[in-house]
Amino acid sequence: MKKIFLFINLLLVALSGSASLPQLTDTMGLVSIPVASLRTRGAHAAEMSTQAVMGTPVAIRQHKGEWYEAVTPEGYVAWIPESSVALKTPTEMAAWRANNRRYVVSDLWQTHAFTTPAASGPRDVVTDLVLGAIVEADPAAEAVDGRIEIILPDGRRGWADRTSLTPVAEWADQPFDAEKILTTAYSMEGSPYLWGGTSIKSADCSGLVKVSYLNNGLILKRDASQQARTGTRLDADAWRTYQPGDLLFFGNAAKQKVTHVGIYDSNGRYVHSSGRVKRNSLDPDSPDYLYSPLWSVRINGNQGTEGITRVIEHPWYF
Repeated sequence: MKKIFLFINLLLVALSGSASLPQLTDTMGLVSIPVASLRTRGAHAAEMSTQAVMGTPVAIRQHKGEWYEAVTPEGYVAWIPESSVALKTPTEMAAWRANNRRYVVSDLWQTHAFTTPAASGPRDVVTDLVLGAIVEADPAAEAVDGRIEIILPDGRRGWADRTSLTPVAEWADQPFDAEKILTTAYSMEGSPYLWGGTSIKSADCSGLVKVSYLNNGLILKRDASQQARTGTRLDADAWRTYQPGDLLFFGNAAKQKVTHVGIYDSNGRYVHSSGRVKRNSLDPDSPDYLYSPLWSVRINGNQGTEGITRVIEHPWYF
């Protein structure tokens, strides 16, 4: 099923143009829960294909029962529960895109919004907030006891630590920062592998890459096989020249089929999600050696090309 679903997504990308981005439609929505699970069909028993965090804009293609067929910012098509999305009119979506009081959650660990500036107990929680979530604040909002009042996509309000939030425009327009990408990945070390996962709660291999790069303001393709077709390709035997942040692709060497991805650090070391988020080495002489890559891809220097989108340049965000 995953292979068929991936083929459909690749076909949709090919038909839409090699360097195109999804365009705004008349029916848009914002993910309204901390982490929404999107599935291959409109059923909770269906395979989870991807996730999207709160405030992620999605285009709605059709509505069946309690499910929406949605398109994510990178062009992935999957089904999301209607309870996980706050629909927006074109006017509301335009106002959201123009709002200069939007914030992205930049805390590497899960944080929370509470009912009041001073509240902090378990029964005072409005919602948890994960890395990459986008919320709004009133133009006149001021910090109280280090917190600001935020507005969630479905209109709920809560108070969150100001230090856990970064203005969206600042986050969306970052220079490439390999250390930030790697720090994000390492902050998830030990967390379990989850097929379809793309949040700090748990992630699959390409989900770890997406989460880490998104914290640096870059939207990458969803699956490892898609990510492997972006950027500048580097030969496997040149691994000693790889740079921090390069993506490593593993799989069937005979068929050149990609099944796994990791993020290169330095001196042969890399971080990836395989069973859990962990570190290994490309150096056959290292005790942490696992396997050699098919090839690597350099994202840095290729921002704005197919599959590597700066958030500031995505029409759904600005």
